[in-house]
This record gives sequence, C-alpha cells and structure tokens, in this order.
Amino acid sequence: MTRKSFVTKMPDKAGAFLRASRIIAGHGGNIVRVSYNKAVDLHMLFIDVEASPENLREIEHDLLVIGYLVDKLTDVRVLEVVVRIPDTAGAVLPVLEILNRYAINISYLNSSASGVPYQSFKLGLLIENPKIVKTLLDEIGQVYPIDIIDCDASEEELDNTVFYIRLANEMQGLLGLDDTKARQFLSESNRILQALQSSGEKAGKVFDHIRRFAAIVSSYRGAHFHADVQKLALGGTLTLYSIQPYCGSNTYVFVTPSELVLIDSGYTIYAREMLDILNRLIDDFERRPKRVYITHADVDHCGMLSKFKNAEIVMNQKSYDSIVRQRAGLPDYRESTALHMGYSKISRIISGYIPPDPEKIRVMDTGTPADHRDLLPIETIRIGDKEFVVYEGSGGHLYGELIYASADAGIVFTGDLLVNYKGFSWERSEFNSLAPYLMKSVNVDSGRAREMRARLLELIDSISAQRTQPCVVCGGHGPLSKLVSGALVKIDT
Repeated sequence: MTRKSFVTKMPDKAGAFLRASRIIAGHGGNIVRVSYNKAVDLHMLFIDVEASPENLREIEHDLLVIGYLVDKLTDVRVLEVVVRIPDTAGAVLPVLEILNRYAINISYLNSSASGVPYQSFKLGLLIENPKIVKTLLDEIGQVYPIDIIDCDASEEELDNTVFYIRLANEMQGLLGLDDTKARQFLSESNRILQALQSSGEKAGKVFDHIRRFAAIVSSYRGAHFHADVQKLALGGTLTLYSIQPYCGSNTYVFVTPSELVLIDSGYTIYAREMLDILNRLIDDFERRPKRVYITHADVDHCGMLSKFKNAEIVMNQKSYDSIVRQRAGLPDYRESTALHMGYSKISRIISGYIPPDPEKIRVMDTGTPADHRDLLPIETIRIGDKEFVVYEGSGGHLYGELIYASADAGIVFTGDLLVNYKGFSWERSEFNSLAPYLMKSVNVDSGRAREMRARLLELIDSISAQRTQPCVVCGGHGPLSKLVSGALVKIDT
C-alpha cells in the first residue's frame, strides 16, 4: 500500500467531507490522517490516504472532477473595502449579488448599526484575478459609496485559506517550488500545526517558525553562504578539515595520500557552495577516490550523498534501511511520529533533498541486533594509518545512529548525540532553535539519548586518559571541541 497526502478545498456545507470519504472508500482507500479546523481555515482540509497506486490515481481523479482537489495554488490577494449601505432591510443584497456574479469570496465582514441612517460595511474580498478589480469596484460604486482601505490585515482577521495559499506562494517564490511541491509543503505544515495545536501552541507561532526555517536556509545560498573551516593535523600524513556551515550538519574530510574519507555531508541545497569550498581546500577533489560515512540518516547529514563523484558510500544496516524507505517514498525512521514526520518532510522540500541510490551504498555490518541499549561496536575501519571503531547507539537521537572513535588519533565523531551548543555562532543558534520547537524534541527517544550521551562521555574520557590529553570531539554541528571538566570547549586551530 502507498500513502498519499491530498490537499482539498471543500465547500463549507454539510456532507462535504462525507462526499469525499465515499470517493476514497469506493476506491478501496483508507484515511489514515485528516485535519480540518474551521477556526484556522474555512475550506482547506488535509487528508492522508493509503491505497494501491492505481486506486490513489482514481481517487485523485474523482476528487478533481468534483472540484475538491487543489490542483493549482492561485495567487489570491485580499482587498479591504468599506461600503456605506443604508440601514434598511435587504440593502446589502445588491453588493452581495455583485460579488456572487464575479465569484468573489468574502474573507471577513464587519458592520454594526450605530444610530445613523447607514452602516459602514468593512469587507475583505479574496481577489484571484486582479484584472477584475476596477470593474468590480466600479459596479459596487454605482450602487453605494465605496472606499478602498490601504491596510496590512493580520492573519487572525483573514480566512486562513488565504493564509495557506499565501504561505504556498511565498515558498514557491523563495524556494522555486512547483505546485506539487508547494501542496506537499502545505500538507506537512498542516501536519505540524495539527500536532502542536494539540499541546496548546498557536497557529501564528507555528507558521512563524516554519517560515523562518525556510527563510533562514534559503538566505544563506550563493554569495551569502558561509562556513567556518578548521584544519587539524592528526600525525603522519593524515589531515582533517571540518567544514561548518550555518545551516545543516558539518562535513568532515580526512585527507590521506591515497584517498579522501568524509563523514556527513550537510544539506543538498548548499551542494554547489560546499563543492566550491572542497575544491579550494583539496587539490583534485573531484577526481580523487572517496569513501563517505554518515553519523545518522537525517536529511541535514545526508544531503550531498547523491552529489559526490568517485565516492563509495558506507553506512550501517539501519541507516541503509532508512535511505531505502526515503527512496521509496515511505516514512523513514525519523518520521515515526506526526511532529517528526512533518518536520522531516518540510526539511526535504526546503533543502531539495535527493536520497542516494541504495545500489551505490555498501552496508558495513551484519547481524547487529535490531534493538539494543548499548554503545555497540559494529565495525573497525582504517583512515590513513589510523584505526577507528564504529559504534552504533541505541537510537535515542535516531535509529541507526553511529559514533566513530579513534584512540590512536585521539578523536571522536559524535553526530548529534553530543554537540557543543555553547560554541555556536548566533546564526547557528538561531537555526538550531527551530527544530526543537517544531518537533518538540530532536530525539526520537530522549531517555535513550541521555543514556547514550553518558556512554559517549565515558568513551571520550577513556580515550583522553589513554593519551593523557583531551580527546578532540567532532560534533554534528558547530566547532571542534574538547571535554574539560565535563563541558565542551571550542578548540582553536
């Protein structure tokens, strides 16, 4: 069975949802999520349906035929006018008839009698075709005096169907989305809203965070892209570069005489900018053989896996399974709850994520338990002349999370299980404040994440004791750090 999200626009009348449900049931579809809140949006309803691909196509066709399916996100403007209408029975009807003739919806209407012979009717008119505005106003003006108010109405005053459409239009302009992607963005934004409202969050705050997420990621493209770069000599012929963009994960690159070895790869949206940096730092980067590892299968750590040439991609079985699910359009392991699913899906859309081809991935482990509560060694790898132990965590941050540790080199790659938040620039702090709000927690299991963090700190302390000097901690985001009296401190390189 396949799952598909439908963004529908239903008439505000009894039986509208029943009609859609009959179509879905008639084609063997099962509704697995529905979201409608008249206080938030008057017409728009979001439905997730499971059915065979053929039946989903039939459902889509029938919903489109009856006018329920939002097949194009029209650019709607709100025109606020005040019409002076006599305070007599039926006097408003001529205005309503004109609006009906032009198929104009009223987003809000406000009037009350005040002891004078007329009432000032304030109307918000939804204008899909700006070319009719002059004709529309001329016709109303021939009946009653009309004034146009130049205003920036708040979202709370508007029919939020307009708000959703405005959000979609804004994302299309900002991110270059087609209508299909824009509808997906709306559906997943609504999924986040639905989940957060159940815990008391306000729609305006939720959508403000979603807007900021998209705007921040988009704002650092091209000439505005910035990444801090730290270089670390690890003895012999092994050198490490840590490339730290404002948004998305760090990318780590080991330079050895025979190959390059990368850990994590940031957001897809910054592929061109990151490749420019990599080509500046490393001679002949494009042609050199590469191995690429990940700490976990979140889209902000895997974004460039599909972009690297001459690269062997290596990961554990759990991360591979997550990639396979992404490639097939199925919920991956991050998307096990509504909040995490919505955030993950809009992350994919905003960052332009393309899952790598599973056939190009080598799985490093066999026989690893499906569930465990350990920091479990699953493989040993060599990078240059240094040996690294690969540990699999219990899945507190994400099922399949990995740690890479070398006592020989005195370095540990911790992914998002251990990050030096105090070492963040204000730009990174702003960006990294969004996910904890939109998902409530960046961890799929906070209790397990705390356990793994404690085990990880013990491992770092052990390596530091062996070497009689602080171990280098490479977090999923932010600067290279070391552990001093239980706290992470930025290393200056």
